[in-house]
Amino acid sequence: MYSNVRELRAGLFERLSHGQHLILYGPRGSGKSTFATQLHARFLRASIPCALAPSTSGLNDITRTMEAAFPQVNTLAVGRRTARYRLWSAADRRRCVLLLDHLTEVSTAMVGFLRRLRGGVAGVLFIVDVDVERERMRMHKRAKSLALSVRMPLASTRQLHALLSSKCAERGCSVKPHAEHQLLRTARGRPGWIVLCSTLIGDARYWHDGHLYATLLCTDTEIALRHGASRLLAAAQPILGVGSGVVRSPRA
Repeated sequence: MYSNVRELRAGLFERLSHGQHLILYGPRGSGKSTFATQLHARFLRASIPCALAPSTSGLNDITRTMEAAFPQVNTLAVGRRTARYRLWSAADRRRCVLLLDHLTEVSTAMVGFLRRLRGGVAGVLFIVDVDVERERMRMHKRAKSLALSVRMPLASTRQLHALLSSKCAERGCSVKPHAEHQLLRTARGRPGWIVLCSTLIGDARYWHDGHLYATLLCTDTEIALRHGASRLLAAAQPILGVGSGVVRSPRA
């Protein structure tokens, strides 16, 4: 649907602003979390209530995200059901946008509550990691009851090359052409993979007499990415947009 990140950002900003529900999917490391962070900042600049959750596995995660979008709503002294009613009422008066990263579960309670947010009440973006065809099929099955699915555009080889060169220059290392070719091929269009790889590349275990063990580095990068180790790498945060909690919008 969208050929590049710029088109995707503009398109999703417009759709979410009008209260649509969407699913953004793609492989780990493809830049989805970075995209969500940038989108969150854009909504805040537009003075639209918006909050970003770093992970979503239940209705309580959605509730906390709405609480962050509407910090003026008092939900502390009431039960969760009453809290959700108050938040729904606030969103009904002033549309908000919820960015729900790393969606892993879709419960019946979540579907029921999200249906109440349709009709322009709240724009919702679900962000799902999809690495293999089996996961894609399962995601599409779930998506039928949730929202329209949109694939995260992958970066070009030129873009990945520029990113890798920049990160290696920052770390004062040089990668030979054949090793660079292997890294770019293994990245498969994923800028987040390159960022994590370039963070690990400074470790002495991947070097011997100026020779980079590219295969070992690629293997460790993939393992770290799949196990969420990239969230622990502070150096990657400016690029990946990794947060430690729900990102809150300023008080109205």
